[in-house]
Amino acid sequence: MSTDLRVGVAGATGALGAEVIRVLDRATWRPEVLVALARASTATSHVEYGGERVPVDDVADEALDGLDALIVALPMPAARGVGEAAVAAGVPVIDCSGSLASDPGVPLVVPWLNPEALLRISHAAVSVPGPEALLLASALAPLARAGIAGAVDAVVLAPASVQGRAGIDELSRQVIALFNSAAPPRKIFEHGLAFDLLPAPCSPDAGGGTEREARVVEQLGRLGIAGGPVEVTWVGVPVFSGISASLTLRIPSPPDLALVQKILEGGGVVLPEAPGLRYLPRPRRVEGKAFAHVGRVRHGADGASLRLWLSMDNLRTTATAAVAAAAVLLRVGGGQG
Repeated sequence: MSTDLRVGVAGATGALGAEVIRVLDRATWRPEVLVALARASTATSHVEYGGERVPVDDVADEALDGLDALIVALPMPAARGVGEAAVAAGVPVIDCSGSLASDPGVPLVVPWLNPEALLRISHAAVSVPGPEALLLASALAPLARAGIAGAVDAVVLAPASVQGRAGIDELSRQVIALFNSAAPPRKIFEHGLAFDLLPAPCSPDAGGGTEREARVVEQLGRLGIAGGPVEVTWVGVPVFSGISASLTLRIPSPPDLALVQKILEGGGVVLPEAPGLRYLPRPRRVEGKAFAHVGRVRHGADGASLRLWLSMDNLRTTATAAVAAAAVLLRVGGGQG
């Protein structure tokens, strides 16, 4: 069913923007008109929507006031001005670029985790949390609602796609260059990523932390699902897409594991379809699937912790959250893909 709506996607030619368009195309409230927007530097002239080729327009030249909503999936430096211009034009904005996520006046929302934030919404803009916080919150939120909360220690394994299409393309070129004994490009990943790990997203501060790790902690706090101190270690991995994490929740008396799995499944987390190593979630297995997947649910050896392995298609799940948020803001049908 199509609705008589005009929805814009700013960053339509990027990795996340392309995923947003795919989810919009499958939504039960599918907008009749897609307005595909990108920066003038894009090399892509058209995108596919509804089996048709839709021209990509320069986001700097588009009259935003003709839109019913705008989903912003541009790289962060370019996204804020576009989002602010849309708000000024009276257009509801769903930001999944991260540019508005730190603004205390912009609610941080994941429709299936904190729907109350959207139900009482009176703001012109909302923001979807970054993929790291989205992954961790997917498990922490249902556990917290069931009264299972404590200090959090997480190691997040971030793919190249957290840097958008540019990150994916550079990792691919690095792999090819190294196979051919050539100098790999290092514009996005200055110290390389192919066949290696990045132990931090940037140079740590004097205390050993980084701004990106602090941002994950801050977003989890704003979502209101952390029951204690949160420690996050960010590690870049040579994977094109698909974010994973090893999550430890420190609680005095960890509950029965079958109960934990039931709580997680009831909260929208996907459990393995069968026992065994081959069914554990990992980037390739969750590709193209929305929502977080969990495996290796177990008690810690200390007897006072719960340990989980999580994996999620960061692009599909972020796009699904953005489209679902748009559906609520526009008061139309369900938006999950």
